[in-house]
Amino acid sequence: MLKLRSIALIACISLITTNALAAKAYMKYGKISQEEIDMTVCPNDSNASAVVLADMGHTFFEITAEDIFMKFEKHIRIKVFDKEAFDKGNFKIFLYKSYSGGEEKVNSIKGAVYNMKDGKLEKTKLSSKQIIRDELDKSHNIVKITMPDVKEGSIIELSYLVQSPFIFNLRNWYFQSDIPTIHSEYLADVIEWYDYKNWMEGYVHINKTERTTHEKFSFRTSATIDQNGRTAGQTHELEAKVTHMKYIADSVPAFKNEPLITTPQDYLSSIQFELRSTKYPWSTYKSYTKDWSSINKTLLDDDNFGLTLKNDGHLKDIATSISSKSISDEQKACMAYQHINHHMLWNKSHSLDANKTIRKAYMDEKGNSGDINLNLVALCKKIGLDAYPVITSTRNHGMIRPGLVSLTQFNHVIVAVNIDGKYLLMDATESNCPYNLLPAKCLNGRGRLVRNGMGDWVDLYSNIPNKEMYMANLIMDEEFNLNGNITYKAENYAAVKFRRNYKSKENEEEFIDILEKRYKDAELTEFEIQDLDSITKPVVLKSKIKLTNRINQAGDMVFLNPKLFSRAIENIFKREERTYPVDYNFPIKKQFIIRITIPEGYEIDELPEKLVMALPNNSAKYIFVTATQGRTIQLTNQYMINQTIFPGNEYPDLRKFNEMIVTKEAEQVVLKKI
Repeated sequence: MLKLRSIALIACISLITTNALAAKAYMKYGKISQEEIDMTVCPNDSNASAVVLADMGHTFFEITAEDIFMKFEKHIRIKVFDKEAFDKGNFKIFLYKSYSGGEEKVNSIKGAVYNMKDGKLEKTKLSSKQIIRDELDKSHNIVKITMPDVKEGSIIELSYLVQSPFIFNLRNWYFQSDIPTIHSEYLADVIEWYDYKNWMEGYVHINKTERTTHEKFSFRTSATIDQNGRTAGQTHELEAKVTHMKYIADSVPAFKNEPLITTPQDYLSSIQFELRSTKYPWSTYKSYTKDWSSINKTLLDDDNFGLTLKNDGHLKDIATSISSKSISDEQKACMAYQHINHHMLWNKSHSLDANKTIRKAYMDEKGNSGDINLNLVALCKKIGLDAYPVITSTRNHGMIRPGLVSLTQFNHVIVAVNIDGKYLLMDATESNCPYNLLPAKCLNGRGRLVRNGMGDWVDLYSNIPNKEMYMANLIMDEEFNLNGNITYKAENYAAVKFRRNYKSKENEEEFIDILEKRYKDAELTEFEIQDLDSITKPVVLKSKIKLTNRINQAGDMVFLNPKLFSRAIENIFKREERTYPVDYNFPIKKQFIIRITIPEGYEIDELPEKLVMALPNNSAKYIFVTATQGRTIQLTNQYMINQTIFPGNEYPDLRKFNEMIVTKEAEQVVLKKI
């Protein structure tokens, strides 16, 4: 909150403090047009389940006798076409609050749902019972709104006002969502005392216009007393420039949440703001632009980050035990990781800093990611390793933009240990991950290493592949069932996923039941898992298996698809074009060796042809080979993704690559009765 202390403003900019939304002609609250009532499909997307008719936002300043407030108005109107979009009547408003007690507040909430009934437009108003206010976390409150009587054909309308004492928090605006938008408009009226950096994100064209006005202020300074005596209060006249920025996007397509992306927030079209400086007429210039050095110092001086690392007395005994062993630095780091990983349970909450002191979290044997990984940093330091915290952003939180110097980009912390000039990165929150494998959630561009002096950027990409292998030896009986053995081997990220899935089930029988459904018409017996708890080793599943309903017979002809497991049934890339990148997260290597012995009295009439294909620079490769030896058919199949990120211009080739795989894996072996 910005206190004006000795200044009491008695008049302020009327234009800035008025409701500009009411002055705009595009949409007025409660005025529903006949065109909106009659609309049955979205004009630009006939498949859309709903459309945003208009989304209007406005940020402006209000000056009182003691404070300057930032106000944000929102007015949105949505047309619902079918039941798939009933959830568009649910809204969430996130409100920031500080440790010092200041907080954002929302009021003037108005909402209604309009439906046609007996030829008339019926209005159902939002009631206070449908508005729930709650605390989200230590930095945010949340207001949840559930609109009443949402049906097919409904028009939903909501408006509200947020008052914020945080001048730095000029609201960002998103022009795009998961449904189309006919018109999105955002206004920001900024007094010349504030300088905000602003930039646009996404792939939708946004039209920006800007104009300035000069407005007059009248304010009175309070009387003061100093060594020179008493100075009477005075009335002053002041003129200030106001910049009115308007951003408009029309006919905005829905954002399609395609597979293999980080989070939609990274790609939605938006306008973003950050406070650079303030210069009030009654005070000196103040810069808020930080560099990474100041961010680094802020973290190191924080009681719940840098300073809590010194509170490491609780780690003395385990540190002494590890240090006494004649092992390499990497082995010591591994032992430190294993101790924290086994001793502390992650509460599923990501955080940059510790919620408690690291000693308290360690004694409680649980905590958020800051509690756990800062304990690991402290333990590594205590055994003599060159260890540092690395602040990161998980994939579902969004990508880091190094040019934007802000802690709000980060939500997680991991550990870096410098061993022979290379960083070993560790995250002890994932119980199924070995010490040298970052959880998949962390593989998101770069993280910022925090240390005395200057920090550094650390790459968080992985060249360790998600590796799977299927081996099966099967015999076809006279009833056209397949009986035999299957071996499945998972390494690295595939092993982490397997162990997590297995341990999440009530018992082994439940896990087997899910596998049988995944393999389709399968029965598994004599089930065995090797090295389930040895997380540094691959996990191996061995079982006898019976497959039914896999073979079709037509007269003397028999048809069998040899890709019995993990077959690509459809192309995951549906859209013909894609502007944002495909992100596989890590390399992928899958191998299949399947042998099928056919019964006597049949011969092989047709086999799928060999296919070997690769994308440029071997970024992806696929091999499909069938061969025979006597009455045995062998399929050898390999699928490799070697390049983890494919930019938009490489998407058509990648889409075609996957389409060819689907086509090839639909081909069948044809048997003929002798």
